[in-house]
Order: sequence, then C-alpha cells, then structure tokens
Amino acid sequence: MESYYRKMRVRTRLLMDADGSPLGGEWNYDAENRKPWKGTPPPPAAWDVSHDHRKIWAEIQAAGVKTFGEPSADKFPWPCDRTEALAQLAAFIKRGLPNFGDYEDAMHTSSDRLFHSRLSFALNVKLLSPLEVAAAAADAHRRDPVRYPLAATEGFVRQIIGWREYIRGVYWAKMPGYATANGLGHTLSLPSWFWTGKVKMNCLRHSIGQSLQTAYAHHIQRLMVIGSFCLTAGVDPAEVERWYLGVYIDAFQWVELPNVIGMSQHADGGFLASKPYCCAASYVSKMSNYCGGCPYNPKDRTGPLACPLNAFYWDFWLRHQDRFLKNPRVGMAVRQAAQMPPAEQAAIRRKPPSFGPTSRNCSL
Repeated sequence: MESYYRKMRVRTRLLMDADGSPLGGEWNYDAENRKPWKGTPPPPAAWDVSHDHRKIWAEIQAAGVKTFGEPSADKFPWPCDRTEALAQLAAFIKRGLPNFGDYEDAMHTSSDRLFHSRLSFALNVKLLSPLEVAAAAADAHRRDPVRYPLAATEGFVRQIIGWREYIRGVYWAKMPGYATANGLGHTLSLPSWFWTGKVKMNCLRHSIGQSLQTAYAHHIQRLMVIGSFCLTAGVDPAEVERWYLGVYIDAFQWVELPNVIGMSQHADGGFLASKPYCCAASYVSKMSNYCGGCPYNPKDRTGPLACPLNAFYWDFWLRHQDRFLKNPRVGMAVRQAAQMPPAEQAAIRRKPPSFGPTSRNCSL
C-alpha cells in the first residue's frame, strides 16, 4: 500500500513540494500519530445533522425486514444531500483536523469519535469525492501549517487517497473469490452479544455497544478491539464480515469486505497485509480508558480475572506459530509465546472456559 500511496501523492500533487519531493521530506508520519487521549484537548462539538425518518422506519418494520441495533429514526445524524456533506467536511477541517493526527488511534468512553471526521458515509454514498476531501485537508495545511500540522494532515490524506483507494483496487482485483477466503481456518461463531453488546469486557462492551447504537466506530475500535478479538479467538471471517457489513452505516461491500477479510482477519493469507493485526490487553490499556472499571486485569494472562484478550492473543501465536515464526514483523511475538513455560502455555491454550465450540452462547 505504501508504494501505491506515494504514487497517488505524486499523481494528485497533494502535500508535495515543487521539486516533486514530499512536503517535509517524509512520505509518512504515522509514527507521530499514536498518542492516547487523556481528556485534553477537548473534542470538538459534533457536526451531526438530524433527520426525522420515522415514517421510513415504520415502512421497514411493516415489511418485516429483520434489523439489529438502534435505528435512530427520529434523529438520523448522517447527511442526506451534498450541502450537508460539504458543511460536515468544513466543520471537520476547522475543528477536528488540527488534533486528528495526534489522537487518531486513541479511544475513550466519553466520546464516540474524538477528532475523527465521520465523513466515510458521505464519501461512500458519493456525496463527497475522495479528491476534494483530501484536497481540503492539504489546502488547510498550506494556509496555516501551525494550526494544521503536517503529521495530522498527512495521516488524514493517507487514509483517503492511500488506504481507501487501495482497498477499492483489491476488491475489484480479487473478487468474487476473496469473500470466501479463510486462510487461517477459523470456524467459531460470533458470540450472541455481538447483537446486544451485553459482555463484561469493557472494551468490547463499549465498542460493540457504540456500534449498535450509532452505526459507527472509528478504525482502531474496528481493527484493534472488535477485529482483534475475532481474529485471536478464531471466529469464522465470513461471520465477522457479515456483521461489519450489517452494523456500520458506511459499510459498502467494496470497502468493507477487503478491510475485514484482509486487514482485520488476515484471512487472505497475507495478500493485503504482511502481518496479522491483533493485540493483547496492554495495547487497549495504553490507547484507551476501557480497562478502568473493567472486572478483568489487563496485566494478567492466566489467572481467574485475567483479561481474556491476553489468553486469546498468546493462544493465537501458539496455534499459528509455524505460519508466522519467520515473519519479520511478528516473529518476536511468536518466539516469546513459544518460550513460555509449558504450564503457562497449557493455561493459555485452554482459553477462557466459556469460549469454545459453542461460542455463539459464550459469556466473557
């Protein structure tokens, strides 16, 4: 993806110097965009709209369409025309972009978006074009590089003209067979609490609950909380993909399916991403406040109150160690798992006793 992104930068001339080199001398400032949010600066006021779609919702119910989650029919917050979409783009550029880069990977129970744009719906229904959105961010940096830091602007532009467009290409190049990829052989069912949000683990309760209530979660909640759980627990990627397609307002198959099958569940054998994206509780604890008030201990691997994320994470490397041992990006984690004392490995391999072949009815 990185080489594709660089070509797109050159083609669009976004964040480029006159001599053809990247602005600031670097193509990618991702390493600067990984700060946890501790309460300041305050997130901007939401730029949502509000539409009353109760008549439409009544028709959907009358037709017997099965749904899940909160419909928000009386206060639909997403833009329904280009004027509204442009207003939300302008609001994000003015109020969200200045701090987007620092906190784009952060999560917090007090905000469902922090500094994220929430423009993906408007983009995916073609109320906005990717180029005009990326250009608006690049132009803001050009006008005021102090208010709109290069790291924040580049990070946002990369998500639009880099990752989003790369994913589009993967979809059209690899479908229809890509939809059934299951390179890791995962077969478990999604737990029933994916449809209710009723789970004791605070990170999953908040991320899934927010998704059900608002039809939205930002990329780290989708990838490193919900997706990482499904990957390390061994859930069938087709089930994960169908849930993502159903729950998120911006989920259109061309963009959602490769992100889930390839990026989130590593089910394509590494075609899209060179490593599996998964984490133990330490990452969630670092990047969020989810672990506060959770009944599980994020620092414990195997005790009675150990965070289940830890057992799933290390069990994933143990059961797939032959596949990933020589992967330069994750080989260290595989070796660390293999070097654990046999008793600890056995405790990890047992995983939480309530999660197994009958995973649909599991409780965590």
